[in-house]
Amino acid sequence: MIRDLRDRAAEAMREARIGRTRFGWGRCDQEEWRRAFDAFVRLGSRLGFQVVDTCTETPRPAGPGVPTIYTLNDARDGSVERSIRCDGAGSWSVVATKHDSRAASIDTKTLLAFTLAEADLDCDRILAGDPAAKDIKSVLTKVAAANVIRMLNAETMELK
Repeated sequence: MIRDLRDRAAEAMREARIGRTRFGWGRCDQEEWRRAFDAFVRLGSRLGFQVVDTCTETPRPAGPGVPTIYTLNDARDGSVERSIRCDGAGSWSVVATKHDSRAASIDTKTLLAFTLAEADLDCDRILAGDPAAKDIKSVLTKVAAANVIRMLNAETMELK
C-alpha cells in the first residue's frame, strides 16, 4: 500500500525537523505536519517549483531481531567488547564482555542500564545547559547509545 503523498511528505518534514523519535508518525499530531506540507507546496508554486510524486515508498527497515544491536571493541582494552542490548519492556543496557583467546567469553558485566525516556530527559538537560547534567552517571555513554538505537531503528524492539 502506498500512502498519500501528503502523508509521506509531512512525515519526512517532521523527521527532518525533529529527527526520528520514539513517538513516530502514528503517535503525533499528523494534521499539523500535513498543513505545513500544504504551505510548502504553495510556496514552491510561487517560487517556481513543484513536488512530484514518484509513487515509490521504501518502508523503514525492521529493527534487529536479536537483543544485541551493536558491538565494538573497547578503546582501552582490545580484549573487551562493548555491546548495546535491548533487555525488553523499554530497558536498554551497555554491556562489557571480556574475551579470552581460549574461551568465547570469560566475563560479562552490565556497565549501564537505561530507558530511552531517561536518555531523552538527559539530552534535554544537556541542551538546556543544566550544570548538573555533567554529574549524571555515564551520561555521554547513555546519549551515544540512544543515538545508535535510533539510528538502527531498534527503538521498536522495546514494544516486544
